[in-house]
Amino acid sequence: MDLPLSTSDFERYERSVSLLQEVVAQINKDFRLNGFDVEFSGQGETAYEELSSQLAPVIDYMLEHQPDTFWNLIYSIDLNENKVKHILFGQEEVSDAIGQLTDLILKRELQKVVIRNFYSGKQLP
Repeated sequence: MDLPLSTSDFERYERSVSLLQEVVAQINKDFRLNGFDVEFSGQGETAYEELSSQLAPVIDYMLEHQPDTFWNLIYSIDLNENKVKHILFGQEEVSDAIGQLTDLILKRELQKVVIRNFYSGKQLP
């Protein structure tokens, strides 16, 4: 059986409040190590956007004032460093680099939650 990690799977997961609550716990675990905390209202329809709007200023702040903390976070989350560097330092200018980084982080955290649930036999939405 293949891991359910297709684009359509992710679109479904992004609307799952229960999965996103686990993502918040995962984000807080990773971000707390670096002195940041995320809150989640639990509103299903706007949950993913809510998380994104909370993370974007934190990521922006880290890049501006704590670049070492940012890179430690990237390593602890296990993000693809080349993708991050391409967004930040690539040939073409990226108009919404913070938004793209935020999305990359959220998708990786969501992926970790889905993989953990999948291998523990939990039902995925």
